[in-house]
Amino acid sequence: MKQQPTTQPPMPNVLNYFCSSYYKLFQLVLKRQERLQYLIDNAPEYSGETSIDEIDAIINYYQKGQAYKAKYDETYKEFKETGEDILKVMQHFSIPPETILTGQIPHELEYEVVADENDMVYIYKTKDLAPAEDNPNIMVIKVWNWETGGYAEDDL
Repeated sequence: MKQQPTTQPPMPNVLNYFCSSYYKLFQLVLKRQERLQYLIDNAPEYSGETSIDEIDAIINYYQKGQAYKAKYDETYKEFKETGEDILKVMQHFSIPPETILTGQIPHELEYEVVADENDMVYIYKTKDLAPAEDNPNIMVIKVWNWETGGYAEDDL
């Protein structure tokens, strides 16, 4: 009987995968943070309502807000863990703090990644690449969200 290998084969483009994920997670964290703030700012307050339906509407709003906060927290946790993975790779190769690493998310953007002396990882978009909207073979559909008064983003 053939024995299975104990380790998985190396994944190609590991650091690029981590950095691309880090950038996308950072953008998602910002969007979710903005949406969470909107929910907080527009939260209804109990002001003497006596109708159970009105009170239930307030309760439902807060329950949705709590569920969204949990979603935000999970995204933020994944963002932080991905930053830690980037640091591990940089430390493994003894890449000194303040070294700017460059990469790209194909067909989207180019970015720079840098870690400081306090092990904080920063990522910056430096250049837009050909956006999907310019590709005639890709159809982009934007959905208007009446509740927020803007376009709904992917799984905010």
